[in-house]
Amino acid sequence: MKKFLILLIAAMISIVLAACSSSDSGGDGQPEVYKIGAIYSNTGPGSPLGVPEWNTTELLVKQINDNGGINGVPIEVILADDESTPEKAIEEMNRLIHDENVIAVLGTTTTGPSLAMKGIAMDNEVPVISAGASIDIVSPVEESTWVFKTPQSDALAVERVYMYLKETGMTKIGILADSNAYGESGVKLMEELKDEFGIEIVAKESYNTEDADMKTQLTKINSSDAQAVVVWGTNPGPAIAAKNMKELGMELPYIGSHGIANQSFLDLAGEAAEGVVIPTGKLLFPKQIPESDPQYEVINKFYDDYVAEFSSEPTNFGSYGYDNLMILVEALENGATDRESIRDYLENNIKDFVGATGVFNFSPEDHNGLTADSLVLAEVKDGKWVYKE
Repeated sequence: MKKFLILLIAAMISIVLAACSSSDSGGDGQPEVYKIGAIYSNTGPGSPLGVPEWNTTELLVKQINDNGGINGVPIEVILADDESTPEKAIEEMNRLIHDENVIAVLGTTTTGPSLAMKGIAMDNEVPVISAGASIDIVSPVEESTWVFKTPQSDALAVERVYMYLKETGMTKIGILADSNAYGESGVKLMEELKDEFGIEIVAKESYNTEDADMKTQLTKINSSDAQAVVVWGTNPGPAIAAKNMKELGMELPYIGSHGIANQSFLDLAGEAAEGVVIPTGKLLFPKQIPESDPQYEVINKFYDDYVAEFSSEPTNFGSYGYDNLMILVEALENGATDRESIRDYLENNIKDFVGATGVFNFSPEDHNGLTADSLVLAEVKDGKWVYKE
């Protein structure tokens, strides 16, 4: 009797396991769905960046599945909101990995939460394609082997800013940076690259992300020998800085980071945004880039599809959401369908991949795969971002 019960229990377990297996794959061993996780900042301070990424993901999933999925297999992207906090990003990362058993995770939006997810990705050997800016997300590569990212690293943005300063004859700058991970990374890189471009940092100030006034810091910069103010942060701080500079009557040129390449900065800063210059991806003004540009068709189709669906512009942050998913789709289409093979494919086979952000060339030494040439300059003229030639 005891032996019979043991055999019965074993048989029941086998049935349950078979049922679970059949829910993940078809009878021929092919999966019924590719389950992917995506964490973006749909609420909180990072939402002006995260909402376009979230929307883009929903748009692309529908398009991909309407066109037959990946080699006949649909994709399911489980979207999660990190609420712009590292704590929530960690919670959702663990849920997606352990409860949902996703094959990869896309996101998140900003640097701090992305860095919080990095360790979890490494510990659990799950590929992540981040939309955060900091180079620290993928550097050093030997400590980031499971992590990739699509936005231009802040190192490239700093390089593009310094190229512009050198071209215009400005060599002395004052820095005003957010005290968060994004701002700190930008300051670190500005210090590391200044000698290469002949730049002197004559003033360095910081603000807290939620600060509503920065006049004290700006007054100190204005009293220095600075020829320009470089503001490194994401909204709302940079917009407040622009308004404060106007209120103080400061005439120093304002150069921002690529973290404000959106309509939100223009709305928040109002007239004070006029003349602000930033490094940016090309999606900020898709109709202004030449048709000969290799990204022209990708950018314009995506832009038109997004505007038709959401009646708003995707901004550069939508391009990160686009590239995150489409680079993963490239791996899936070529047979990389589990965590390890996806990681290996991304590192070794993403070559000359034309995305909305740039042309990507990942390698074992570079998990961002872009150059400073993927960034152009934008200037605010008459309340709009304009391609600055």
